[in-house]
Amino acid sequence: MNIGYPPMDRRFVCRRCGEVYTLNEYLKDRFCRRCGTLLTETYEASATRPEEEKKKNFQVLVKDFFPYPSFRPFQVEAIKFAYEIMRNGKIGLLSSPCGTGKSISVLTAFFAARKSTPSLGKLLVLTRTKNQLEIYARELKNIKNHSDINFTASIFKSKREMCPYAFEDPNIKGISYRDFLHYCKGLKSGLFGGPCTYYDRTYDGWKPSWRARLLVGKIKSAGPLLPDEVYEICRSEKLCPYEITRILTRYADIVIGNYNYILIDVIRGSVLGRAGIKMKEVNCVFDEAHSLPYYAAGTLSDELSSRSVARARKEVKTFEIDDSSFLNALYTVMINFGKDVYKKYGSDVEHIIKAGDLVSSLSEALGVGSDDLIEIIHELADKGEVVRQRRSEVGKSPVSYLSRCADFLLDWIGLTDSKYVRYVKVEVDREGKKRVRLGIRCLDPALTSSVINDLRSTILMSGTLWNPDYYIDILGLEKSRCQSLELPNPFPPENRLIIVDKSVTTKFEKRNEIQWKRISDHLEQLIQKINGRIAVYFPSYEVMQEVSRAVNLNSPLLIEERNTKILDVLKFLKDNGRCVVFGVARGKVSEGVDMTEEGRSMFSAIVIVGLPFPKKTELQMALHKYFQEKFGEKATEYANNIPCLNALAQSAGRLIRSPEDRGIIVIMDWRAAGRFKDKLPEDWKSSMEAYFRIEKILGRIEGFFRT
Repeated sequence: MNIGYPPMDRRFVCRRCGEVYTLNEYLKDRFCRRCGTLLTETYEASATRPEEEKKKNFQVLVKDFFPYPSFRPFQVEAIKFAYEIMRNGKIGLLSSPCGTGKSISVLTAFFAARKSTPSLGKLLVLTRTKNQLEIYARELKNIKNHSDINFTASIFKSKREMCPYAFEDPNIKGISYRDFLHYCKGLKSGLFGGPCTYYDRTYDGWKPSWRARLLVGKIKSAGPLLPDEVYEICRSEKLCPYEITRILTRYADIVIGNYNYILIDVIRGSVLGRAGIKMKEVNCVFDEAHSLPYYAAGTLSDELSSRSVARARKEVKTFEIDDSSFLNALYTVMINFGKDVYKKYGSDVEHIIKAGDLVSSLSEALGVGSDDLIEIIHELADKGEVVRQRRSEVGKSPVSYLSRCADFLLDWIGLTDSKYVRYVKVEVDREGKKRVRLGIRCLDPALTSSVINDLRSTILMSGTLWNPDYYIDILGLEKSRCQSLELPNPFPPENRLIIVDKSVTTKFEKRNEIQWKRISDHLEQLIQKINGRIAVYFPSYEVMQEVSRAVNLNSPLLIEERNTKILDVLKFLKDNGRCVVFGVARGKVSEGVDMTEEGRSMFSAIVIVGLPFPKKTELQMALHKYFQEKFGEKATEYANNIPCLNALAQSAGRLIRSPEDRGIIVIMDWRAAGRFKDKLPEDWKSSMEAYFRIEKILGRIEGFFRT
């Protein structure tokens, strides 16, 4: 007998993340696909909920382009967010943990949005590393094979990596990127003797040659090619791979390159401008966007070392250029500055000076006025190009330290805005050699990043974009256009143990030999207890050196240095099943590095020694003061706390890279269990355990691995 109640459906709900499964959908083991929590059985009316219907319709749309049989946890939400941002011309900030498939998500969202909005424009994907760039290239191939849609992709490596001469000539391989750009420009203009045959065959005057047009047509029809594939095709045809890729950009639906393609005016004009691409037609994705503030400010920052000046002095002697008096004066002034700084502050500490301090010291040493000094520096810049040419003629690398010195000094004098500061610091290498560095630091990332507001739409995404207001303010983004989404951690919470060692700290006022001894003693015991590969991250090179002197390990150890190569670190990890890597937060081996093997993390544990707050230097104080003037009471949060939080999250992010990974994060600093804990995301706060005794920590670790 029907008494008027609607029919009821058996359903299974996850009490942790809220995901609902029908009887046909739930897994046999009854665990949630998203977060691994045991499902709870429930009943509800069989009428389909409107939001479920919308979600299913959207999944049907994106399945045309999504090349995999199923979605990862929270991946549909990431795709939908990116889709809406692109369609509506907004600026989106997406915090999506590792494992949610961000790369394929934004590419799928673009193709879906383009289908529903034909006037959408082009997609520009910007990455920090070559590895990230190649991930996007491979995903485009997967989309092409899955959906068989027609599109053209233009994928840029750096100009040097795409240059056949850099591959063929050992003198070009080792030079700095700045010197390579000078060399490339000089080669095209005939400055170094013969012409660039690759460039000359690519262009007929200012237009692409018939050979170039023919090859571009072949690349378009072949579908998206990896940069190395384009390189090999171009090299076999004796055409310039970089210029062919730049010509291809005019026809491209998708362009992939690094951050500079938007942030730096000259490069933006050279690539996008020459291709006839207008900013208001571009939908842009910044991958690993947590690093964007530092990177954007870094494009307008520079340093000059005393070693470069010493090499410039050798150049003028070798090539008989009569400018040794200026370089001698510059070297002497730098050494004197360095002696004062080292005596007062020690090594690796930036001491702020005024632009006029260097100018007046040089003017006094040379007996000339400031106007005459500027004229001398301009002449040095011209003579530096002569040195570059002569070095090439005698079969040496086409570098010029004289040119390097002149370019730096012109910036030192010319950048008068209060958004820049200048400093002196002294570095000491492992052999005890001291080098003085003069530096120019830009304090305001928005000087370059505010160009994002001119784009049709932008998505900033990272696994740790936890503070959207910070990025909106620091990067100078239009708040009215900004939307944000933070997705939960997709991995089972029981796969990760987070422990705080409350008995130690690296707080500056507490640093002493007793603290270093306790840290090294606890570190030895932790490493002994944990079986596998372990990464240990320190707040600075100085702290790492203090602890590494005191620690005594039985496992193979690799210590990061400023010239450490990532490939060497990866080889070390692959060669040793049980080993330790010492690195520095915000260093090469703590951010943006994919330390995985067949999709699985290579680490069993991450140990973070101390909280990685920026070092309290005059430079950091200048940044805080500038932020105080610009952001008021947010200054401390923006200058100190959030950079520390980001560095902590990125270091810890090397641990869990797939649903199958299990591991331990140990934070060796009592402050992490104090007020700083409130700044962490909910899944960190809820699972964090803090102990004062090392025996408790070791016992907890043993229990974790036993289960």
